[in-house]
Amino acid sequence: MKQVPEGTYEMTRPDKPSRHSTIMRGIVTPIFGLLAVASIVLGILNATVWKPSAHVDAHARTNAAYAVTDPGVLPLVDSRVTMRVDAVPTGNSGSADGKSQKPTVCMALTTAKDASGWTAGHGVARVRGLDNWQTLSVGKDTSPGKAVKNDQGVAFKDSDMWKRVTCEESGVSMSLKTDDPQAVLLVAAPQGHSLGLEMLWQRDKLPNFAMPFYFAGGLLALLAVLSATVFAMDPAKRRKQAEPEQEAKESPEISVAQALRKAILPNLGQWRYSASGRRHARGQERQGDPESPLKSPTVIDPRNRNLVADRQENGGGRTVSGDRGADDASSTAVISDQEMASYLARLAHEEEEDR
Repeated sequence: MKQVPEGTYEMTRPDKPSRHSTIMRGIVTPIFGLLAVASIVLGILNATVWKPSAHVDAHARTNAAYAVTDPGVLPLVDSRVTMRVDAVPTGNSGSADGKSQKPTVCMALTTAKDASGWTAGHGVARVRGLDNWQTLSVGKDTSPGKAVKNDQGVAFKDSDMWKRVTCEESGVSMSLKTDDPQAVLLVAAPQGHSLGLEMLWQRDKLPNFAMPFYFAGGLLALLAVLSATVFAMDPAKRRKQAEPEQEAKESPEISVAQALRKAILPNLGQWRYSASGRRHARGQERQGDPESPLKSPTVIDPRNRNLVADRQENGGGRTVSGDRGADDASSTAVISDQEMASYLARLAHEEEEDR
């Protein structure tokens, strides 16, 4: 059995996909499809399970006498913030008669300058921000300046340095809405107690982490479709489809002058005047028009007749019958010397006019 070469076998099967088409549809398209599905799944997870919480609750604890937030901490997450402080007694707290008293905790809204003036010379716990979404970043420090003795006996809640002040037993809470980065909260702890700090923010606008994954998934899905259709097409087929369009674009355009000449004078250039002064169509004599003053001669096929022998035998312009019968008599007519001379003269005249 004769074996057919591999190249010939592929040429006899035009429907077989090429290697380029197989790679694009079998490898590249599935990769883009899987990436598109993965991106869409990640977008759905970021919109549901991994969606950022609108409620942020961070905690911290300190043993300092005062706690103050740094400028810019209150509007760190959102303009609406709530701060709660609880006083927890330490081991050496208590009254002299052995009866425990409920401590009073005060909180004031003020500026960083006024807070520094009140806490000068005392240990202060500074709330600098967030370590994470559940923990406050707190650092201990001593306010610069000399400690001021309160000889007049002005209590914390009675000072005129605060914009807003609240004092409660065991714990205090204050909710506010501010965009001022210089606003701070100052908390005064009772002696012998530690402070439990809690800050809560409620966010109105949440970051949308799902939209970038949705966009990437749509783009990858589009690339998968293109890889299976346009990019998988053989370059030769694409060139063949582009060639007719290029030929149509490259077709010669008719100028305005040519269009007007064809529309107004369609037969211009087809008429000429003969030597006798009569106008007739160019090429009319050559086509054997019966209205022409000169008739074109009949063309003789030399393969059918021996013209020299026929002329010597008949001696004139008579029509003789050939060996092939009466059917060929019309095509083997013999012309006379006068007709030949007239035809040659007319042909020379036409050539001079054409020049």
